[in-house]
Amino acid sequence: MKIAIPTNDRKTVAERSGRATEFAMVDIDATGTAKIEYLINEHEHTHHADGSHDNEDHGHGDLVELLGGIDIIIGYKFGPHFSRDFYKAGIKMKLTKLKIIDDVIESIEL
Repeated sequence: MKIAIPTNDRKTVAERSGRATEFAMVDIDATGTAKIEYLINEHEHTHHADGSHDNEDHGHGDLVELLGGIDIIIGYKFGPHFSRDFYKAGIKMKLTKLKIIDDVIESIEL
């Protein structure tokens, strides 16, 4: 199972998935062993101080492409544009209240 978890510090789940500096890419094999690699989030954001965008066509297609091949993304919060693009790509999204990445990984049921 391949999972993406947004992070800013490689320890905790980022508050906003699309604005995370990196994604922990977790690959869990049939024995439950997890291998973690990190991908830098190079998604460009043009958010104003209030969180709005310059246009309503704001998209996250580049993130969908970057995270291609994952089974699910687990995050603390997904914005509406992020959710729309990942839903369209058929990528499952799951919200978590857990803050520590290791705790999120331990909570995953295969």
